[in-house]
Amino acid sequence: MKYRIAILLLFLISLSSSIAASAVSNNVLMADFRHRPPEMLIKDGLLTGPLKDILDEAAHQLGYRVIWRQIPFARSLRMLRNGETDIVPRTIHTLDRESYINYLGPIGHQIKNIVFVVKKGQEARLTHYQDLTGLKIGVKRKTAYFPRFNQDKALHKEELLDDDNMVRMFERGRFDVMAVLDKAALESAMLKHHIHDFSYANYQFKQVIGNYYGMSQTSKNAALYSDLNRVLKEMLALGRINAIYLNYGLEAPMQVAW
Repeated sequence: MKYRIAILLLFLISLSSSIAASAVSNNVLMADFRHRPPEMLIKDGLLTGPLKDILDEAAHQLGYRVIWRQIPFARSLRMLRNGETDIVPRTIHTLDRESYINYLGPIGHQIKNIVFVVKKGQEARLTHYQDLTGLKIGVKRKTAYFPRFNQDKALHKEELLDDDNMVRMFERGRFDVMAVLDKAALESAMLKHHIHDFSYANYQFKQVIGNYYGMSQTSKNAALYSDLNRVLKEMLALGRINAIYLNYGLEAPMQVAW
């Protein structure tokens, strides 16, 4: 009899542990990461940066943990659409993405001018937007630059998956100019591949954009959007986001009410 009771107790304990573990595992957010210095850094397989820490802390306040995966941005957009991932940091707000993305934030606004990379000595080749006509332009797949450029079907654009591919193709002369949103990421890739023959064209498109996290409207955690947005807003108001940026020696994005 005592043996049967002991077996029953062990079964109940095991069942309780299994239920608890299941509950914990369900409180998980899947987030995608890519190298975007200085806010998202990948070094020796380690993912760091203020945008990661901010989301980790916000999720923790709601009883969730975040599992981060290194995934190219074009694939991340597809996974947001299909509900295969929950959140992608640094997702630019565009009208066409509103059909499948809820935007968390913005946690601030940043000057993110679109610059155009050319070979040294060719800076004056591109002085006005119209000078892009007839040039082969390297662009990153699914990147939102600025409306006129994004929608201009007359331009000859060659899509590349990421910065590494783009800079290598630029060095080999596959295209004349590169359109660049993330200047720091571009220069990091140039340094990585020991490419020094590049400069910035005289023409650039000046803009200020919001720093958003894109959240899938169809993932299993889509209902968490309002609560997560509220926590991020509280962190912003309390100065916590600014403090996290300072931990990395960085200035936080310009803050505006939202």
